Amino acid sequence: MTKDSTNLVSSSFFDDQAASLVLQAWRLNGRDFAEELLADLLVASPEIGVLLGELRSRLDNEPGPRLLIAGLWFTRAHGGISRVWQQILSTWQLPGLISPEAPVALIDRDSHLSLTAAFPCLEGSLVDPLDPQAVSELCSENACIAHNWRADVFCSSWISSTGTVTPACSELALVHDCMPERSSALPSGLRNQRRCWLKGARRFLTVSSATANDLNQLLPSSVGTTEWCHLAPASVFAETSSAEGTETLWLRLQKRIGLRGPFVLLPATSAVGSYKNPEFVADALSHPSLASVVLLLCGIAADQRCRELESLFPSLRGRVLSSGLSDPELAVVYARALAVVIPSRIEGFGLPAIEAMAAGGIPLLADSRGLREAGGEAALRFSLRDPRELSAMLQMLLDPSSSEWLKRRLKPRVEQRLSRLNPDLFGLALLAQARQASC
Repeated sequence: MTKDSTNLVSSSFFDDQAASLVLQAWRLNGRDFAEELLADLLVASPEIGVLLGELRSRLDNEPGPRLLIAGLWFTRAHGGISRVWQQILSTWQLPGLISPEAPVALIDRDSHLSLTAAFPCLEGSLVDPLDPQAVSELCSENACIAHNWRADVFCSSWISSTGTVTPACSELALVHDCMPERSSALPSGLRNQRRCWLKGARRFLTVSSATANDLNQLLPSSVGTTEWCHLAPASVFAETSSAEGTETLWLRLQKRIGLRGPFVLLPATSAVGSYKNPEFVADALSHPSLASVVLLLCGIAADQRCRELESLFPSLRGRVLSSGLSDPELAVVYARALAVVIPSRIEGFGLPAIEAMAAGGIPLLADSRGLREAGGEAALRFSLRDPRELSAMLQMLLDPSSSEWLKRRLKPRVEQRLSRLNPDLFGLALLAQARQASC
Protein backbone atom coordinates (compact mmCIF):
# COMPACT_ATOMS: atom_id res chain seq x y z
CA MET A 1 0.00 0.00 0.00
CA THR A 2 1.11 3.52 -0.71
CA LYS A 3 1.01 6.25 1.88
CA ASP A 4 -1.64 8.48 0.30
CA SER A 5 -4.51 10.07 2.17
CA THR A 6 -7.11 7.67 0.75
CA ASN A 7 -5.76 4.55 2.43
CA LEU A 8 -7.88 2.89 5.08
CA VAL A 9 -5.21 2.61 7.70
CA SER A 10 -1.62 3.28 8.65
CA SER A 11 0.79 1.60 6.25
CA SER A 12 1.99 -0.61 9.13
CA PHE A 13 -1.47 -2.23 8.98
CA PHE A 14 -0.53 -3.66 5.58
CA ASP A 15 -3.15 -6.43 5.90
CA ASP A 16 -6.14 -4.09 6.09
CA GLN A 17 -7.78 -5.25 2.85
CA ALA A 18 -7.59 -8.91 3.81
CA ALA A 19 -8.88 -8.12 7.30
CA SER A 20 -11.81 -6.22 5.76
CA LEU A 21 -12.76 -9.29 3.72
CA VAL A 22 -12.78 -11.50 6.82
CA LEU A 23 -14.80 -8.94 8.81
CA GLN A 24 -17.32 -8.63 6.00
CA ALA A 25 -17.66 -12.41 5.85
CA TRP A 26 -18.10 -12.52 9.63
CA ARG A 27 -20.88 -9.94 9.56
CA LEU A 28 -22.72 -11.32 6.54
CA ASN A 29 -22.18 -15.08 6.87
CA GLY A 30 -21.13 -15.74 10.46
CA ARG A 31 -18.08 -16.74 12.43
CA ASP A 32 -17.53 -20.16 10.79
CA PHE A 33 -17.43 -18.65 7.31
CA ALA A 34 -14.98 -15.97 8.51
CA GLU A 35 -12.75 -18.68 9.99
CA GLU A 36 -12.70 -20.60 6.70
CA LEU A 37 -11.92 -17.45 4.70
CA LEU A 38 -9.08 -16.49 7.06
CA ALA A 39 -7.57 -19.98 6.72
CA ASP A 40 -7.72 -19.70 2.91
CA LEU A 41 -6.10 -16.26 2.98
CA LEU A 42 -3.26 -17.48 5.19
CA VAL A 43 -2.59 -20.42 2.87
CA ALA A 44 -2.44 -18.06 -0.10
CA SER A 45 -0.20 -15.60 1.74
CA PRO A 46 1.31 -16.83 5.02
CA GLU A 47 2.66 -13.37 5.90
CA ILE A 48 0.42 -12.11 8.69
CA GLY A 49 0.04 -8.56 9.91
CA VAL A 50 -1.37 -7.02 13.06
CA LEU A 51 -5.02 -7.07 11.97
CA LEU A 52 -5.09 -10.61 10.60
CA GLY A 53 -3.15 -11.70 13.67
CA GLU A 54 -5.86 -10.23 15.89
CA LEU A 55 -8.58 -11.93 13.85
CA ARG A 56 -6.78 -15.28 14.10
CA SER A 57 -6.40 -14.89 17.86
CA ARG A 58 -10.08 -14.03 18.23
CA LEU A 59 -11.28 -16.85 15.99
CA ASP A 60 -9.04 -19.34 17.83
CA ASN A 61 -10.30 -18.10 21.25
CA GLU A 62 -6.75 -17.35 22.33
CA PRO A 63 -6.27 -15.52 25.64
CA GLY A 64 -6.14 -11.77 25.23
CA PRO A 65 -6.05 -8.62 27.33
CA ARG A 66 -8.86 -7.77 29.67
CA LEU A 67 -9.88 -4.42 28.17
CA LEU A 68 -11.66 -1.80 30.30
CA ILE A 69 -13.33 1.16 28.54
CA ALA A 70 -13.57 4.50 30.36
CA GLY A 71 -17.19 5.13 29.28
CA LEU A 72 -16.79 8.87 29.80
CA TRP A 73 -18.48 9.92 26.54
CA PHE A 74 -21.28 7.36 26.66
CA THR A 75 -23.36 9.92 28.54
CA ARG A 76 -23.73 11.81 25.24
CA ALA A 77 -25.90 10.15 22.61
CA HIS A 78 -24.91 12.62 19.91
CA GLY A 79 -21.68 14.09 18.58
CA GLY A 80 -18.62 12.91 16.71
CA ILE A 81 -16.99 11.01 19.57
CA SER A 82 -20.25 9.20 20.34
CA ARG A 83 -20.58 8.15 16.70
CA VAL A 84 -17.08 6.67 16.80
CA TRP A 85 -17.93 4.63 19.88
CA GLN A 86 -21.19 3.44 18.32
CA GLN A 87 -19.17 2.11 15.39
CA ILE A 88 -16.70 0.37 17.71
CA LEU A 89 -19.39 -1.20 19.91
CA SER A 90 -21.28 -2.40 16.85
CA THR A 91 -18.16 -4.24 15.66
CA TRP A 92 -17.59 -5.77 19.06
CA GLN A 93 -21.06 -7.32 18.87
CA LEU A 94 -20.01 -9.62 16.03
CA PRO A 95 -20.83 -13.08 17.47
CA GLY A 96 -17.75 -14.50 19.16
CA LEU A 97 -15.42 -11.55 18.56
CA ILE A 98 -15.40 -10.72 22.27
CA SER A 99 -15.00 -13.82 24.43
CA PRO A 100 -14.32 -14.73 28.07
CA GLU A 101 -10.73 -15.41 27.02
CA ALA A 102 -10.32 -11.79 25.85
CA PRO A 103 -13.12 -9.82 27.50
CA VAL A 104 -14.23 -6.20 27.32
CA ALA A 105 -16.03 -4.30 30.10
CA LEU A 106 -17.36 -0.74 30.17
CA ILE A 107 -17.49 1.75 33.02
CA ASP A 108 -21.13 2.82 33.10
CA ARG A 109 -21.62 6.51 33.90
CA ASP A 110 -25.33 6.57 32.96
CA SER A 111 -24.75 5.62 29.34
CA HIS A 112 -27.04 7.08 26.67
CA LEU A 113 -25.77 4.68 23.99
CA SER A 114 -28.04 1.67 23.59
CA LEU A 115 -25.22 -0.57 22.35
CA THR A 116 -23.49 -0.51 25.75
CA ALA A 117 -26.20 -2.80 27.15
CA ALA A 118 -24.61 -5.74 25.32
CA PHE A 119 -21.43 -5.57 27.43
CA PRO A 120 -20.58 -6.05 31.11
CA CYS A 121 -20.99 -2.64 32.72
CA LEU A 122 -19.21 -1.59 35.92
CA GLU A 123 -20.80 1.30 37.79
CA GLY A 124 -18.88 4.57 37.89
CA SER A 125 -19.56 8.15 38.92
CA LEU A 126 -21.50 10.39 36.55
CA VAL A 127 -19.48 13.43 35.48
CA ASP A 128 -19.55 16.00 32.70
CA PRO A 129 -16.73 14.99 30.31
CA LEU A 130 -16.11 18.67 29.61
CA ASP A 131 -15.40 19.37 33.29
CA PRO A 132 -11.61 18.76 33.51
CA GLN A 133 -11.50 18.91 37.29
CA ALA A 134 -14.27 16.34 37.67
CA VAL A 135 -12.61 14.07 35.13
CA SER A 136 -9.23 14.33 36.87
CA GLU A 137 -10.89 13.24 40.12
CA LEU A 138 -11.95 9.98 38.46
CA CYS A 139 -8.38 8.65 38.45
CA SER A 140 -8.68 6.89 41.81
CA GLU A 141 -12.07 5.44 40.94
CA ASN A 142 -10.80 4.26 37.55
CA ALA A 143 -7.80 2.65 39.22
CA CYS A 144 -10.03 0.89 41.75
CA ILE A 145 -12.38 -0.43 39.05
CA ALA A 146 -9.42 -1.56 36.93
CA HIS A 147 -7.91 -3.37 39.93
CA ASN A 148 -11.16 -5.09 40.97
CA TRP A 149 -11.93 -6.24 37.43
CA ARG A 150 -8.28 -7.24 36.89
CA ALA A 151 -7.97 -5.08 33.77
CA ASP A 152 -4.85 -5.40 31.65
CA VAL A 153 -5.58 -2.33 29.53
CA PHE A 154 -7.62 0.82 30.19
CA CYS A 155 -8.88 2.66 27.09
CA SER A 156 -10.14 6.24 27.00
CA SER A 157 -10.92 8.71 24.24
CA TRP A 158 -10.70 11.82 26.44
CA ILE A 159 -8.29 12.74 29.30
CA SER A 160 -9.53 9.96 31.59
CA SER A 161 -6.81 7.89 33.24
CA THR A 162 -6.09 5.40 36.00
CA GLY A 163 -3.35 7.51 37.55
CA THR A 164 -1.95 11.02 37.19
CA VAL A 165 1.64 9.87 37.74
CA THR A 166 1.72 6.09 37.33
CA PRO A 167 -1.27 4.38 35.64
CA ALA A 168 -2.78 1.41 37.46
CA CYS A 169 -2.50 -0.63 34.24
CA SER A 170 -1.40 -0.15 30.64
CA GLU A 171 -3.37 2.58 28.91
CA LEU A 172 -4.57 2.92 25.33
CA ALA A 173 -5.58 6.35 24.00
CA LEU A 174 -8.13 6.69 21.21
CA VAL A 175 -7.29 10.14 19.81
CA HIS A 176 -9.83 11.91 17.62
CA ASP A 177 -7.79 15.04 17.02
CA CYS A 178 -5.12 17.32 18.47
CA MET A 179 -7.18 20.49 18.07
CA PRO A 180 -6.93 21.38 21.78
CA GLU A 181 -3.15 21.47 21.40
CA ARG A 182 -3.53 23.78 18.40
CA SER A 183 -5.80 26.19 20.29
CA SER A 184 -4.16 29.17 21.94
CA ALA A 185 -7.32 29.67 23.99
CA LEU A 186 -7.11 26.28 25.70
CA PRO A 187 -6.88 26.68 29.50
CA SER A 188 -3.48 25.65 30.80
CA GLY A 189 -5.02 23.15 33.23
CA LEU A 190 -6.82 21.28 30.46
CA ARG A 191 -3.74 21.44 28.25
CA ASN A 192 -1.63 19.84 31.00
CA GLN A 193 -4.31 17.25 31.67
CA ARG A 194 -4.46 16.23 28.02
CA ARG A 195 -0.67 16.02 27.90
CA CYS A 196 -0.59 13.79 30.98
CA TRP A 197 -3.29 11.56 29.45
CA LEU A 198 -1.37 11.22 26.19
CA LYS A 199 2.04 10.77 27.82
CA GLY A 200 0.64 8.09 30.12
CA ALA A 201 -0.65 5.98 27.25
CA ARG A 202 1.36 3.02 26.07
CA ARG A 203 -0.34 2.75 22.68
CA PHE A 204 -2.49 4.99 20.48
CA LEU A 205 -5.06 4.73 17.72
CA THR A 206 -6.12 7.84 15.80
CA VAL A 207 -8.88 8.43 13.24
CA SER A 208 -6.64 9.87 10.52
CA SER A 209 -3.07 10.21 9.36
CA ALA A 210 -3.30 13.97 10.01
CA THR A 211 -4.05 13.36 13.68
CA ALA A 212 -1.34 10.68 13.86
CA ASN A 213 1.20 13.16 12.48
CA ASP A 214 0.09 15.78 15.02
CA LEU A 215 0.54 13.27 17.83
CA ASN A 216 3.97 12.22 16.60
CA GLN A 217 5.07 15.87 16.64
CA LEU A 218 3.51 16.50 20.04
CA LEU A 219 5.15 13.53 21.76
CA PRO A 220 8.21 12.69 19.66
CA SER A 221 10.05 10.99 22.50
CA SER A 222 7.08 8.88 23.60
CA VAL A 223 5.51 7.85 20.31
CA GLY A 224 7.00 5.92 17.44
CA THR A 225 4.73 5.42 14.46
CA THR A 226 1.21 6.15 15.62
CA GLU A 227 -1.39 3.82 14.12
CA TRP A 228 -4.46 5.30 12.46
CA CYS A 229 -7.57 3.92 10.83
CA HIS A 230 -10.31 5.66 8.88
CA LEU A 231 -13.88 5.42 10.07
CA ALA A 232 -16.74 4.33 7.81
CA PRO A 233 -20.39 5.38 7.51
CA ALA A 234 -22.99 3.31 9.33
CA SER A 235 -25.01 1.10 6.98
CA VAL A 236 -28.16 3.15 7.63
CA PHE A 237 -26.90 5.95 5.40
CA ALA A 238 -26.65 3.79 2.28
CA GLU A 239 -29.72 1.69 3.07
CA THR A 240 -32.22 4.48 3.77
CA SER A 241 -32.27 5.91 0.24
CA SER A 242 -33.72 2.69 -1.18
CA ALA A 243 -35.80 1.69 1.84
CA GLU A 244 -39.56 1.47 1.66
CA GLY A 245 -41.25 4.54 3.09
CA THR A 246 -38.35 6.90 2.47
CA GLU A 247 -40.46 9.33 0.44
CA THR A 248 -43.10 9.42 3.17
CA LEU A 249 -40.40 10.11 5.74
CA TRP A 250 -39.10 12.97 3.60
CA LEU A 251 -42.56 14.55 3.29
CA ARG A 252 -42.98 14.39 7.06
CA LEU A 253 -39.58 15.97 7.59
CA GLN A 254 -40.35 18.79 5.18
CA LYS A 255 -43.50 19.60 7.11
CA ARG A 256 -41.89 19.29 10.53
CA ILE A 257 -38.84 21.41 9.74
CA GLY A 258 -40.56 23.84 7.40
CA LEU A 259 -38.43 23.11 4.34
CA ARG A 260 -39.84 24.58 1.14
CA GLY A 261 -37.34 24.75 -1.67
CA PRO A 262 -33.57 24.27 -1.92
CA PHE A 263 -31.54 24.04 1.25
CA VAL A 264 -27.94 23.60 2.36
CA LEU A 265 -27.20 21.30 5.31
CA LEU A 266 -24.58 22.32 7.85
CA PRO A 267 -24.08 19.23 10.05
CA ALA A 268 -22.59 19.23 13.54
CA THR A 269 -22.15 22.98 13.75
CA SER A 270 -20.76 25.04 16.62
CA ALA A 271 -20.47 28.65 17.76
CA VAL A 272 -19.51 31.53 15.50
CA GLY A 273 -15.73 31.92 15.66
CA SER A 274 -15.10 28.25 16.46
CA TYR A 275 -13.09 25.88 14.30
CA LYS A 276 -16.41 24.64 12.84
CA ASN A 277 -16.60 28.04 11.09
CA PRO A 278 -20.39 28.23 10.48
CA GLU A 279 -20.18 31.93 9.63
CA PHE A 280 -18.33 31.08 6.41
CA VAL A 281 -21.38 29.24 5.02
CA ALA A 282 -23.69 32.03 6.18
CA ASP A 283 -21.49 34.58 4.42
CA ALA A 284 -21.58 32.53 1.20
CA LEU A 285 -25.37 32.22 1.37
CA SER A 286 -25.71 35.99 1.74
CA HIS A 287 -24.95 36.36 -1.97
CA PRO A 288 -28.07 37.77 -3.73
CA SER A 289 -28.16 34.89 -6.22
CA LEU A 290 -28.73 32.44 -3.35
CA ALA A 291 -31.64 34.29 -1.75
CA SER A 292 -33.93 31.28 -2.31
CA VAL A 293 -31.65 28.87 -0.44
CA VAL A 294 -32.32 27.95 3.19
CA LEU A 295 -29.60 26.96 5.67
CA LEU A 296 -30.48 23.94 7.83
CA LEU A 297 -28.45 23.29 10.99
CA CYS A 298 -28.39 20.10 13.02
CA GLY A 299 -26.39 19.04 16.03
CA ILE A 300 -26.03 20.21 19.62
CA ALA A 301 -27.44 23.70 20.36
CA ALA A 302 -28.51 24.17 16.72
CA ASP A 303 -31.34 26.53 17.77
CA GLN A 304 -28.85 28.87 19.43
CA ARG A 305 -26.59 28.78 16.36
CA CYS A 306 -29.56 29.81 14.20
CA ARG A 307 -30.08 32.94 16.27
CA GLU A 308 -26.36 33.77 16.21
CA LEU A 309 -26.15 33.52 12.43
CA GLU A 310 -29.34 35.50 11.79
CA SER A 311 -28.08 38.22 14.09
CA LEU A 312 -24.72 38.38 12.33
CA PHE A 313 -26.14 38.10 8.80
CA PRO A 314 -29.44 40.02 8.57
CA SER A 315 -30.06 38.83 4.99
CA LEU A 316 -30.49 35.30 6.37
CA ARG A 317 -33.35 36.17 8.73
CA GLY A 318 -36.11 33.66 8.18
CA ARG A 319 -33.76 31.45 6.14
CA VAL A 320 -31.95 29.58 8.93
CA LEU A 321 -33.67 26.49 10.34
CA SER A 322 -32.64 23.85 12.87
CA SER A 323 -33.76 20.35 13.68
CA GLY A 324 -32.71 17.32 15.64
CA LEU A 325 -32.44 14.32 13.31
CA SER A 326 -32.26 10.56 13.81
CA ASP A 327 -29.82 8.68 11.60
CA PRO A 328 -32.50 7.63 9.05
CA GLU A 329 -33.78 11.21 8.95
CA LEU A 330 -30.24 12.51 8.56
CA ALA A 331 -29.69 10.12 5.65
CA VAL A 332 -32.80 11.46 3.90
CA VAL A 333 -31.72 15.06 4.47
CA TYR A 334 -28.17 14.33 3.24
CA ALA A 335 -29.59 12.97 -0.01
CA ARG A 336 -32.03 15.82 -0.65
CA ALA A 337 -29.89 18.80 0.32
CA LEU A 338 -28.58 21.05 -2.41
CA ALA A 339 -25.23 20.32 -0.75
CA VAL A 340 -23.84 19.17 2.59
CA VAL A 341 -21.31 21.86 3.46
CA ILE A 342 -18.53 21.34 6.01
CA PRO A 343 -16.51 24.57 6.41
CA SER A 344 -14.29 23.57 9.34
CA ARG A 345 -10.84 25.13 9.57
CA ILE A 346 -9.58 21.77 10.83
CA GLU A 347 -11.07 18.38 11.69
CA GLY A 348 -9.76 15.16 13.11
CA PHE A 349 -11.34 13.35 10.17
CA GLY A 350 -14.80 14.51 9.04
CA LEU A 351 -17.19 11.56 9.30
CA PRO A 352 -20.27 13.55 8.06
CA ALA A 353 -18.55 13.91 4.68
CA ILE A 354 -18.41 10.11 4.35
CA GLU A 355 -21.97 9.73 5.60
CA ALA A 356 -23.24 12.23 3.03
CA MET A 357 -21.50 10.32 0.23
CA ALA A 358 -23.03 7.03 1.37
CA ALA A 359 -26.50 8.61 1.44
CA GLY A 360 -26.16 9.95 -2.09
CA GLY A 361 -25.62 13.59 -1.18
CA ILE A 362 -23.11 16.10 -2.50
CA PRO A 363 -20.52 17.10 0.13
CA LEU A 364 -18.69 20.40 -0.30
CA LEU A 365 -15.67 20.47 1.98
CA ALA A 366 -13.28 23.14 3.12
CA ASP A 367 -9.76 22.53 1.87
CA SER A 368 -8.44 21.88 5.37
CA ARG A 369 -6.67 19.21 7.43
CA GLY A 370 -8.79 16.17 8.13
CA LEU A 371 -11.46 17.06 5.57
CA ARG A 372 -9.04 16.59 2.68
CA GLU A 373 -8.35 13.13 4.04
CA ALA A 374 -12.02 12.28 4.58
CA GLY A 375 -13.21 13.36 1.15
CA GLY A 376 -10.22 12.05 -0.75
CA GLU A 377 -10.78 12.25 -4.48
CA ALA A 378 -14.58 12.02 -4.17
CA ALA A 379 -15.59 15.45 -2.81
CA LEU A 380 -15.39 19.01 -4.09
CA ARG A 381 -13.32 21.36 -1.94
CA PHE A 382 -13.42 25.13 -1.55
CA SER A 383 -10.85 27.57 -0.23
CA LEU A 384 -11.51 29.31 3.07
CA ARG A 385 -9.93 32.51 1.76
CA ASP A 386 -13.09 33.75 0.01
CA PRO A 387 -16.76 32.75 0.63
CA ARG A 388 -17.53 33.71 -2.98
CA GLU A 389 -15.92 30.46 -4.13
CA LEU A 390 -18.47 28.50 -2.11
CA SER A 391 -21.24 30.83 -3.37
CA ALA A 392 -20.29 29.98 -6.96
CA MET A 393 -20.42 26.24 -6.24
CA LEU A 394 -23.87 26.55 -4.73
CA GLN A 395 -25.08 28.69 -7.64
CA MET A 396 -23.98 25.92 -10.02
CA LEU A 397 -25.85 23.31 -7.99
CA LEU A 398 -29.07 25.33 -8.18
CA ASP A 399 -29.19 24.35 -11.85
CA PRO A 400 -30.69 20.81 -11.86
CA SER A 401 -28.79 19.81 -14.99
CA SER A 402 -25.48 20.91 -13.46
CA SER A 403 -26.27 19.11 -10.23
CA GLU A 404 -27.12 15.87 -12.01
CA TRP A 405 -24.04 16.13 -14.21
CA LEU A 406 -21.85 16.57 -11.15
CA LYS A 407 -23.41 13.58 -9.40
CA ARG A 408 -22.78 11.39 -12.44
CA ARG A 409 -19.20 12.63 -12.66
CA LEU A 410 -18.52 12.00 -8.98
CA LYS A 411 -20.35 8.67 -8.71
CA PRO A 412 -17.44 6.35 -9.64
CA ARG A 413 -15.10 8.29 -7.35
CA VAL A 414 -17.57 8.09 -4.47
CA GLU A 415 -18.07 4.37 -5.02
CA GLN A 416 -14.31 3.84 -5.04
CA ARG A 417 -13.86 5.92 -1.88
CA LEU A 418 -16.60 4.09 0.01
CA SER A 419 -15.43 0.67 -1.16
CA ARG A 420 -12.20 1.16 0.76
CA LEU A 421 -14.00 1.75 4.06
CA ASN A 422 -15.21 -1.02 6.35
CA PRO A 423 -17.28 -0.07 9.41
CA ASP A 424 -15.80 -2.94 11.42
CA LEU A 425 -12.14 -2.22 10.75
CA PHE A 426 -11.71 0.51 13.36
CA GLY A 427 -13.08 -1.67 16.17
CA LEU A 428 -10.71 -4.47 15.16
CA ALA A 429 -7.77 -2.05 15.04
CA LEU A 430 -8.58 -0.91 18.59
CA LEU A 431 -8.58 -4.52 19.84
CA ALA A 432 -5.24 -5.09 18.11
CA GLN A 433 -3.79 -2.02 19.77
CA ALA A 434 -5.07 -3.18 23.14
CA ARG A 435 -3.19 -6.47 22.67
CA GLN A 436 -0.04 -4.51 21.79
CA ALA A 437 -0.51 -2.31 24.88
CA SER A 438 -0.75 -5.36 27.15
CA CYS A 439 2.56 -6.84 26.01
